[in-house]
Amino acid sequence: MKAGKWLAPRYPNKDIFEKDYPKLDMSPLTVTCPGCTKPVRLSRKAVSGRIGGWCKNCGRAVAP
Repeated sequence: MKAGKWLAPRYPNKDIFEKDYPKLDMSPLTVTCPGCTKPVRLSRKAVSGRIGGWCKNCGRAVAP
């Protein structure tokens, strides 16, 4: 499994992250969280095409 990295800029909460990444990806990529090393599904997509996911354990956004 590929290691992820923190998404910049840092999102203070999940609601703001989901507003910037409004589309759901039906076939998400899974990466490991850089903080807790648990798997994170990158199931959100921005209008620009960038993908990201939210680590529930760390409370931060993760990108590939």
